[in-house]
Amino acid sequence: MLASVVLLSACAGTDGIVPRTTLLDGDKVEAGDAVRAALTDAEWPSDGWWSRWGDPQLDRLVAMAVTGNPKIEIAQARLDQAQGAARVAGASTLPTVSANGTFSRTHFSALANPSPPGGSTVWNNSVQLDFAYDLDLWGKNRATLEGSLDAVHASAADLREARLLIETSVVRAYIALSGQYALHDNANATLAREQGIYDITEQRYRVGLASQLELSQARTPIAATRARIAQIEQQIALTQDQLAALVGQGPAASERIRRPTLRLDVPVALPAALPAELVGHRPDVVSQRWRVEAAAKGIKAARADFYPNIDLVASAGLASAAFGGFFAFAGHEAGSHSIGAAVSLPIFDGGRRTGRYGIAVSNYDLAVATYNETVLAAFRGVADQVVSLRSLAVQQVESEASLQSAQQAFDYAERGYRSGVSDYLTVLVTQTQLLGAQQSLALVHTARLDAWAQLMMALGGGAGSDAPPSAVNASP
Repeated sequence: MLASVVLLSACAGTDGIVPRTTLLDGDKVEAGDAVRAALTDAEWPSDGWWSRWGDPQLDRLVAMAVTGNPKIEIAQARLDQAQGAARVAGASTLPTVSANGTFSRTHFSALANPSPPGGSTVWNNSVQLDFAYDLDLWGKNRATLEGSLDAVHASAADLREARLLIETSVVRAYIALSGQYALHDNANATLAREQGIYDITEQRYRVGLASQLELSQARTPIAATRARIAQIEQQIALTQDQLAALVGQGPAASERIRRPTLRLDVPVALPAALPAELVGHRPDVVSQRWRVEAAAKGIKAARADFYPNIDLVASAGLASAAFGGFFAFAGHEAGSHSIGAAVSLPIFDGGRRTGRYGIAVSNYDLAVATYNETVLAAFRGVADQVVSLRSLAVQQVESEASLQSAQQAFDYAERGYRSGVSDYLTVLVTQTQLLGAQQSLALVHTARLDAWAQLMMALGGGAGSDAPPSAVNASP
């Protein structure tokens, strides 16, 4: 009999709909020479990775930014919604028991009812207990519950990603502020040198050893440098305002943000097992993997819809409609009960189930394609920052050498100008070279810190508490 029922249910079929996508194995993605060259036995970056720079103010700003942040609150609300949906899905795997009762004083019409009870006013009471349980022979309810739990894991990963984005935004803005202060120092040092050259030129002009042209040439860059200092100070103030906004404070809070004291000797290293660790700990990758799992469970639930559904049902009750007093319904002769099964059989539904199955398969294809895209983007993000850090390490060495040479050239030119051996043009040229070398080194330092911050973000900012479903077969 059961075989006949299953055969009849085939009248509403899947119409040959199958998934089109294949899940990408992150462990088999070729990391590339740049990433392999950077592999060391470093520890995985943990929560608070920015604390390696040893700046308490940065630690405080990051903590303020993630406290009560609207983006985090939105992600938390979505996680709460997913947990609520999982509870609803879990209820479908359990029996349902309900009770109801009615108690009324009823007058029966003498013209419409025989006597008794016609013409009498009596108690009309009843109580009933109902029981129902879906046998879930094809696993639809279980698949729905498992998919809901996967969605909870995905939402938890989304919450972690929102936190990581906010943390990284604060860190990068703080790095930019540090670089602006370095440029401010260079500009002030340049102004002091320019003022010193002008004082020497003015003294030489008074004794007839310098011309009016040289005096004008010495005065010209001073105003330009002061303007550059004002521009840098504007950028500092704007970045402080940005940090104040990121931590949820008003403009007044920006005045309390002091100069950063970041360390520049932070080691650059990657986990020894980059592919597995990357796929296992990046919040966006973990989130998308859980969504693949949820979509796979959705296909199982949609497929179960093509088979008959069988529920066990039972009820028991007590009732008295016309005879006896208020408690008459509680007597042994007032009882009734029933027990049986309810069967629903899909024969023809106009393609509704096939359409729902097609949607479930499309959702799976979309989830897999998004996961694959996220994994490839993750590897690219790590590789990009590794390449940048390797290049910046070389740039830093060369910039330091260039600065040392520029400083020596300027010192020689300045001493020569003081003694009258060289002219002002030589001083001006070497000073410009020195300023360019100082700015280049400051920008390289800032870029290196920023690239390292982006690398930490690309690596997921540390290991989460939930492992990815790597051991679970995501195939529908």
